[in-house]
Amino acid sequence: MFEGHGVLALEGDHLDICYGDRSSWPDLTPGGSIKAYTFNLGDPVAGPNIQLGLMSAVEGETLDWPHSIDPPHHHGSDQFRVISGGEWILAGKRQTAGEYSFQEAGRIYREHPGAGGAAWMLLVMGDRRGTQSTLAVEKDKETLFDSGELFGVAVEGLPYPHPAGDRGIPAIATTRGACRNGYLRGRIAALGLGETEYGSLSGVFGDAAAGPIVHILSVSADRIAIPACSVATEMLLLVVSGSCRIGAGRYAAGEMRVQRANAMLDDVVAESDGVEIVLLVADRRAQLVARDGADRLPGWAYNAEELASAVDSRVTVRGGPRRSVLGVI
Repeated sequence: MFEGHGVLALEGDHLDICYGDRSSWPDLTPGGSIKAYTFNLGDPVAGPNIQLGLMSAVEGETLDWPHSIDPPHHHGSDQFRVISGGEWILAGKRQTAGEYSFQEAGRIYREHPGAGGAAWMLLVMGDRRGTQSTLAVEKDKETLFDSGELFGVAVEGLPYPHPAGDRGIPAIATTRGACRNGYLRGRIAALGLGETEYGSLSGVFGDAAAGPIVHILSVSADRIAIPACSVATEMLLLVVSGSCRIGAGRYAAGEMRVQRANAMLDDVVAESDGVEIVLLVADRRAQLVARDGADRLPGWAYNAEELASAVDSRVTVRGGPRRSVLGVI
């Protein structure tokens, strides 16, 4: 299920979004130093919420990130991020273009742009029921920026939407290991071992049944990164570095494609500079189906079931209704 909140529409078989097309993005702050899109994919209850952030320095707009934009807080959902431009500081550690991170639900943290105040960030809340955030410091409620309903501002007096409460249930499993101290970070380029290597990492997060699976791919020049395929849920494809061709279209760094459920995706072919891609399949229960037969799909396409079984089933539902307030992105 695609839900664009009246701002984005999925018409035809796909929707294109580009960080470089800054003028078309909605302003989140009055001066436009933060621009954002948000939309939902996958399962209508527990599917992922996508938040795209386009940060840049704007003369005359100074933001108080520590107390207004993003004070210390936590979410009731696992998260996944990738940076495709500029730099970002997540929980005190720097991320630059080409780096990704998984973050467990319930972790208290802050985030903000790095040097120059510019960043292109993709943030996926694995379970939209955990999008709302809970502030760690009560007094920050007095200075918190009003980011609007789309980013999960809590409704006073109502229980937290996630059935486990505002700290959720951490449920991340990847082919490159588990989170340590709540995070798993890396650089996409490090997934390949040489010029001809096809590097990959797959990870599940969010709801243990209906949450998404993300495939992170590093592909050398002129190789097929993703064979032509379809799947019975939406896909989000982001080019993080390099470039590729999909049918007659060309996608460069910072360009992304939201693919309609059951619509055939043509071969994704790396161009001469190679390509780094993040492919999010919105509902892990949906299997990729190759256009020319299952044997054309690479091994990473079949990781969902094995990863889902690795999620710690001993985690129990925690907490109850708690008051929560949103921090931005």
